[in-house]
Amino acid sequence: RTNSSYKRWDEARKNWGMNINHTRDLVRMGTAFYDKTGVTDEQRKKDLQALSLATWSFVRAMKRHLSPEQEDEQDFRRELH
Repeated sequence: RTNSSYKRWDEARKNWGMNINHTRDLVRMGTAFYDKTGVTDEQRKKDLQALSLATWSFVRAMKRHLSPEQEDEQDFRRELH
């Protein structure tokens, strides 16, 4: 039983890490492939910040979804609003 529990925990840990890495990759790719043609530096910065916030919000919401119902509620609401 202990080995099975550890395997499940380790698999979840690996999946969570992979998810974090994929969201970082998304932001990195957005930054690298952003077409600056006809866009001000200010608009580019604003667009990339929105991308970063959206990917962070997704991961944060998923963490909240996986946590016990009241464990993280206040922090979650404060961070997203």
